[in-house]
Amino acid sequence: MNKISAMTTGGAMLGRVRAALYEYTQVGISPSEIESRARKLIKAEGAELSFTKVPGYSWATCINLNDGVVHGIPTSTTPLKSGDLVTVDVGVYYKGYHTDAAFTKVVGTASPAQIRFLKAGMEGLKNAISAVKPGNYIGDISAAMDTTVKKYGYSCTKELTGHGVGRELHEEPMISNVIVSPKEKTPLIQVGSTLAIEIIYVEGKPSLVMEDDNWTISTKDGKMAAVHEETVVVTDDGCSILTTPTLFQIT
Repeated sequence: MNKISAMTTGGAMLGRVRAALYEYTQVGISPSEIESRARKLIKAEGAELSFTKVPGYSWATCINLNDGVVHGIPTSTTPLKSGDLVTVDVGVYYKGYHTDAAFTKVVGTASPAQIRFLKAGMEGLKNAISAVKPGNYIGDISAAMDTTVKKYGYSCTKELTGHGVGRELHEEPMISNVIVSPKEKTPLIQVGSTLAIEIIYVEGKPSLVMEDDNWTISTKDGKMAAVHEETVVVTDDGCSILTTPTLFQIT
């Protein structure tokens, strides 16, 4: 099985896993229960856990709450409460290739501020994916995310990025969430490339802190953070989202 075939199948597996986790992530469910469900779902698909292949990481998911940005260890047994903003990042490994996806949602009742915040990120992700086409630069993807999020008054993170994905979970090119100028100094987008388009953004200032577990990264000012992510393959006339159903279909 070649790369694109394997990642197309793996992406569909991951899409189903993410959709199931999206529905499962509700008030009263704990991060550790989401992690357990993810492991069972990935095994049932006939795939392997992607994230456990990262040196030092032992879990199928990264789960962050409210001001948590990325890499949250999913060990908490505290049930989610109404109004929690929850990010679940998950990957599968199938036939030698990784795919990567994430969602952020509010469990229970969302505030108007939370609804607007999530809308900004989803719009930014759509615009970023629209910029994925041969002849464009990786910097065009970055500009689409940054411009959209700034329009709403929020900030993309500078240190955290999207990335290429394939044999390794994290490959070149790194895809900045902020405008890179001149964009011509960023890589050209090539047909057949597989990319994890990942918008990582915060409500307030883009200053981050590492928590004591040496994995979880949170906002320094304690304001909201979110991540929306799809794995795509670059085609002759644009790109195809491999992680189906997509976020646009499950929200």
